[in-house]
Amino acid sequence: MATPEQRSRAARIAAHVQWARTPHRGERTAAARAKSPVSLDYWIAKITAEGKVRAKDIPAAAENAHTAYMTQMSLKASAARSRKAAERSVRRSA
Repeated sequence: MATPEQRSRAARIAAHVQWARTPHRGERTAAARAKSPVSLDYWIAKITAEGKVRAKDIPAAAENAHTAYMTQMSLKASAARSRKAAERSVRRSA
């Protein structure tokens, strides 16, 4: 039986072989990118599914939702950086 490290290494090799045989890398990942919150298509689909926004206003609403999401992620990242800096400061003074 293989160790966890050997299984991990075999999986990594398989992934590299699979990518080496992929002729159109962008096409392979297009579906996942479209379903990512980073994609405007994701927000268009989400707002359309909610059914609260008029059809003509969906693109603008999707842009606002996308901007709000990215701003939230930025705020969370900033808070995490501040928290980590404070933790480092406490460890240094201890």
